[in-house]
Amino acid sequence: MMMLPRDTAELLLQIGRFIQVASRDGVLNPAQWMALRYFSRANLLSRTPTAFANFQATSCGTASVVIKELKTDGYLTQDRPGTDGRSVRLRLTAKGKKALASDPFGVLVRAVDSLDLKDRATLHGTLDHLLTSIAAGERHQRVGICRDCVHFREEKSSSPASASLKCQLHGTSIDPHEADFLCSHFHPTTLD
Repeated sequence: MMMLPRDTAELLLQIGRFIQVASRDGVLNPAQWMALRYFSRANLLSRTPTAFANFQATSCGTASVVIKELKTDGYLTQDRPGTDGRSVRLRLTAKGKKALASDPFGVLVRAVDSLDLKDRATLHGTLDHLLTSIAAGERHQRVGICRDCVHFREEKSSSPASASLKCQLHGTSIDPHEADFLCSHFHPTTLD
C-alpha cells in the first residue's frame, strides 16, 4: 500500500480539527483550552505571555488577549517575580485546574494511550522529528520537554539522593518535578 505524504499530513490535520471542535464546549474556546494546557505543563521560566505566544506560534497581542480573558474569568493568576515590575509569571488557579479535569483533549490522550508501547514510542519519535523540522524551517522557537533539551544536566554527587538538575542555559537549578515540563528555551538534543 502506497501512502502519500499528503495523506498522512491530512490525517494529522483532521485529528487536530476533531480536538479543536471538541474544545468548543461553550465555556472555553480552543485557544483558552490550549493556554490552560500550556500553563499547567510549563516550567517556571516558561510561564510567561511571550513563551505562550511562542508555543502557539502567534503574536504576543493575540496571546495576551487569551490570557486576559482567562485571568478575568478566574482560570489564571499572575505573579510578578523579582524587582522587575514588567515581567509576569502565570499559573492556574483552582478553577483552572478543575476545568482541566474535563479537558476535551483527553480523548486524544486516551487514544494514544491505547497504542502498545512500541507504537507509542514510534509515534512520539516521528511527531517530535516532524515538529522539530517544521519549527526550524519556519523559524519558530520550538517548545519541548526540559529533560529532552541540550541544556538539561543531571549533576551526580556521592549520594544519589542529592543529585541535582541544572539548566546550563540559565545556570539555574531545576525542580525535579519540572524536568518533564515544557520549556520555551528548548533546544532538542538531536535533529535526527
